[in-house]
Amino acid sequence: MTDIDSRPAHAATTTPAPAVAPAPSGWGDPFPLGLASFGISALVLSTVMSGLIDPLATPAVLSLALSLGFLTELVAGIIHFQRGETFPGLVFTAYAGFWLSYALLVQFYGPMVTADAAAITGMFLLAWAIFSTYMLLAALRTNLTTIVIFTLLCAVFYLAAFGAFFESAGLGHLAGYLLIADAVVALYASAAIIVNTTWERTVLAVP
Repeated sequence: MTDIDSRPAHAATTTPAPAVAPAPSGWGDPFPLGLASFGISALVLSTVMSGLIDPLATPAVLSLALSLGFLTELVAGIIHFQRGETFPGLVFTAYAGFWLSYALLVQFYGPMVTADAAAITGMFLLAWAIFSTYMLLAALRTNLTTIVIFTLLCAVFYLAAFGAFFESAGLGHLAGYLLIADAVVALYASAAIIVNTTWERTVLAVP
């Protein structure tokens, strides 16, 4: 008698249920989406800020600021909050607000300013520099890549703010070049997260 014949009758006649992969629960990681949204928007803006592209091309930046910088970062931030992740949730929703306010300022409200335009622009940028500074303090508990992103972003906002206050094109251009570097780091981090996730191993290291 074989082993299968020696099993109890109900075991011998029972057909095992086919294995079914469990349905995914919760939300996927929105961090690479938020980083990509920021990186792409910032990269295009930085080419204008640095003087590499004529400022007359700014409307192209505004289209990204609204559709990608604002809308997509907002989605990423809301998903982070839903997952109980306050730091990235605040990062992406707050900077979504930056992109929307930037687009509104440049396209609609900035041209209405008839006095102290340089001062109010400088204050706009300085406020974001202050916000970025305390976000950098929080980022010190994360990883080196995030710290670099916020360090560069703080430098960008402070340089752009004082460039506006003093009406210095040189400071504005320097801020633009630093923003190029910041955008590249953000895009690399986005690429690393999604590539490592799909390959299920470390392909691109994230220090």
